[in-house]
Amino acid sequence: MTSFDAFFKLASGELPYGYQARLAHDGLPAVVQAPTGAGKTGIILAWLWRRLHGPDPVGTPRRLVFALPQRSLVEQVARETERWLANLGLSETVALHVVMGGAGESQRRWRLEMDQPAILIGTVDSLVSKALNRGYGISRAIYPIDFALVVNGAQWVIDEIQLCPESTTTLRQLAAFTRASVAGSWPTAEPTGLTCMSATVSASLLDTVDNPVPVESDVVRVEAGDRVGKLAVRLDARRRVARLPVEPGDYASIAAAVLRRHRPGTLTLVVMNTVAAARGVHVALRGESVPLTLLHSRFRGVERERLAEAISAEPSGAGHVVVATQVVEAGLDLDAAVLVTEAAPWPSVVQRAGRCNRRGLLTDAELWWLPPVKHLPYEEADVRASVAELTVLDGVAVTSEDLLARDVLVTEPEVTVLRRADLLALFDTAPDLTGADLDVGPYVRDADDLDVLLAWAVWAPTDASGRPAGEAKAPEARWRCRVPLGELRALAKRVPVWRFSQVTGQWTRVSDRQSARPGEVLVVAASAGGYDPESGFDPSVRRAVPGCPSLDPVPVPVPGIGMDQAAGVEDAYQQDDASVAQPQWVSLEQHSTDVRAQARALIGGINPALPGPVLHAVAVAAYAHDAGKTHPAWQDALCALAPPDEREHVEGGRPWAKSAIAGRLVYSGGVTNFRHELVSLLLLDGPLRGLLADVEDPDLVRYLALAHHGKLRVQVRGPDDTDDDRLLGLKRNEVVLTSDLLGQPGGTLTVDLDQFGLGGARSWTRTALGLRDRYGPFVLAYLETLVRIADWRASANPGTAA
Repeated sequence: MTSFDAFFKLASGELPYGYQARLAHDGLPAVVQAPTGAGKTGIILAWLWRRLHGPDPVGTPRRLVFALPQRSLVEQVARETERWLANLGLSETVALHVVMGGAGESQRRWRLEMDQPAILIGTVDSLVSKALNRGYGISRAIYPIDFALVVNGAQWVIDEIQLCPESTTTLRQLAAFTRASVAGSWPTAEPTGLTCMSATVSASLLDTVDNPVPVESDVVRVEAGDRVGKLAVRLDARRRVARLPVEPGDYASIAAAVLRRHRPGTLTLVVMNTVAAARGVHVALRGESVPLTLLHSRFRGVERERLAEAISAEPSGAGHVVVATQVVEAGLDLDAAVLVTEAAPWPSVVQRAGRCNRRGLLTDAELWWLPPVKHLPYEEADVRASVAELTVLDGVAVTSEDLLARDVLVTEPEVTVLRRADLLALFDTAPDLTGADLDVGPYVRDADDLDVLLAWAVWAPTDASGRPAGEAKAPEARWRCRVPLGELRALAKRVPVWRFSQVTGQWTRVSDRQSARPGEVLVVAASAGGYDPESGFDPSVRRAVPGCPSLDPVPVPVPGIGMDQAAGVEDAYQQDDASVAQPQWVSLEQHSTDVRAQARALIGGINPALPGPVLHAVAVAAYAHDAGKTHPAWQDALCALAPPDEREHVEGGRPWAKSAIAGRLVYSGGVTNFRHELVSLLLLDGPLRGLLADVEDPDLVRYLALAHHGKLRVQVRGPDDTDDDRLLGLKRNEVVLTSDLLGQPGGTLTVDLDQFGLGGARSWTRTALGLRDRYGPFVLAYLETLVRIADWRASANPGTAA
């Protein structure tokens, strides 16, 4: 067995600290309490060693979900993790996905390789929203997959919990819901865990209604024996506190004071409480000879990565001045000789101080502070308490632990507590008839003004409104910028802001009547302005945004385009992208066999803690999921994509599951919302009922077949259906003849829609909710995910399943 010391040294070039070694050998606890700069990120290596080489790899969750506070940067942690994986030779073995910043390949890989180890790094809102079945920045159809994968088989680590009380409370509640010892808990298919990390741990924050404060044995701290070597030097790092002799809000004087105190060859960090204040100081510093960087939360991923690399590089001879907001409080390993900061709540002051003389190598580091003009975005009492405490410390050289030990007023936040009924209500991912959804913002965000994700792009308008084409997909995560809802409204009053409506399959304009929702992905034309690569989002900017991606559809067929859904992109309700532009034409029988084999391979590789009959139902559902594609309407639409010289061959090969040709399926009779999954369900009730003969729970197979695209799950209704005799392209009492299929003899399907109507003795929604309650929301979503990932894998590699 590879020792943890050797593993850590190979990855990082250093030996682990004592508490890091305890995490690896004893397991990840409920709480890690360690000062700023003590290497808490090393918990990633502790988890990875336990998963690959430790004493209980099976009991160690296969995915690590590392959540950082809101509005903070994650790129630095991701770069460090990427370096560790490369040094260990594990880059091809362990998927690394930076949520809302990663490339499309990383977004696909951690889902497609659900049986392999993976590391997800992101902000608390982007990650915790996934755990609530409403993942920010991804399509509605992907909600259940990410929900399943960040609960089943996931070890959560949330850092700096005092900065994100809402998300911490939500995760503590979710942890209670999965714990077998808690009454009314729901099982998970794979082990799961939660570790909360902070320099100081508030018992009141950890003590939630369903999850009391962890016992002392489940808390790991930096002990006296750990304080040796580099860690001792870091913990003893001091910085002298002094009041900056300038007036609050006088940005020119603040800039001049910064330049007087800046030391050549070192980093000077200026932290302001608001983006406006940071911009004010940044503008005042422009034109000076010292390298200058502005950093806040309202940059696109492409600029954030560039800025993070710039400020983490070794200072030049002139050094570097970084002007930032609270985004530097977590996630950035900065080491400034001089820190200038506005007074903020005491936990934020401690975090900012930890970025000054972080390595402990200076004897004359300086922490200069000044009051803000206004207390916002913080509580006035908290800022006033910090001003009083900093005044008392004038001229004193303090360590981070000295600051932590001081008893300074901090307002206890009011948090919204997630209860079991709330989570159950979120299991249904269907939008209402207007496309609206349940808002999970109160459970994941720790600010009054929530964010959307805005991307700038270029496109050829499809009509006089200027909207993008319906086939256009929103730019990937690195082109998106976090924008507060309040400031988005200011931009939307000046220029069109577009959202994709899954209901209509078109881009529609955001308006006061249909305002934006937290976490929603929106698009604005690059020519409209509103963003500057150097200063970030700014509604007042009128010049065009340079270097933006195009939304225009690719004009030529691209094999494999149907796999785009694995990257989490939004598609229209009536689209069926996964069935077109695949590597080759694939028969329905071949695809069904491939998906069943992939499902069995996943089950065998994962060995989830589920009964054999349940896993057998998954394999049967995988085999039957696409049976509905035999419907003549669907086959006609798919075969119509074939070029004339292939038409005879294609027609003779029916029924097909996949085409090798790109294009949108067009159904006869003006049908726009045909869903083959519904036909699969009805076939299992009719001609294919023989497939269910040896299944312990036939309703489970029926549900998994229906849910395999994530569009039809608890509710079955179409956005355009107004006729009680029609549903998703099917007509009541329509007769469909079937030939021999999936080992079952041909027969007759008479379309019966009664179970999908309101009231009546039978109700599909009641059936689906019964399954949710019988298996629990975590396991049922996991079973859906097994079928869907098997489908994606089989589509990418037809005929190659074992």
